[in-house]
Amino acid sequence: MDEECEPQTHTKLLQPWKILIADDDISVHDTTLLALAGVRIHNRPLEFLHAYSAKEAHQVLLENTDMSLVLLDVVMETVDAGLKLVGVIRNELDLKNLRIVLRTGQPGYAPEQQVNTEFAIDAYTTKSKLTRSILISVLNDTLSVSPPATGYPN
Repeated sequence: MDEECEPQTHTKLLQPWKILIADDDISVHDTTLLALAGVRIHNRPLEFLHAYSAKEAHQVLLENTDMSLVLLDVVMETVDAGLKLVGVIRNELDLKNLRIVLRTGQPGYAPEQQVNTEFAIDAYTTKSKLTRSILISVLNDTLSVSPPATGYPN
């Protein structure tokens, strides 16, 4: 009888991927939620937190040490607010395992090749080319690269 309960228990133990949507455009938050409604990545559900500025994203990360991934806009309070936040995440907060997917609507401010070589990010997308299937594929690939962030180092 215990063997029958084991698969259920295992499923219940699968914690959701905690994903921060950091973007100053509320419609990006709404469309992301709509596109990812009911989606599971590696058999785990998704849980979303929201920030509408880099400053707010920084605060959310301070309060949520178990974040798995950040969907990060480049242009928010300033044209490079998202890029500056990458530095804060990697250096000040020392979150080396936190996955970062840059999403930009203005690729001229953050050219993909330059960003990929200068910043410690896991993926780069332009909003204009980002479809539901591409977003799911990016999350699937990014969340399988390494183990989820375990929080802040002691």
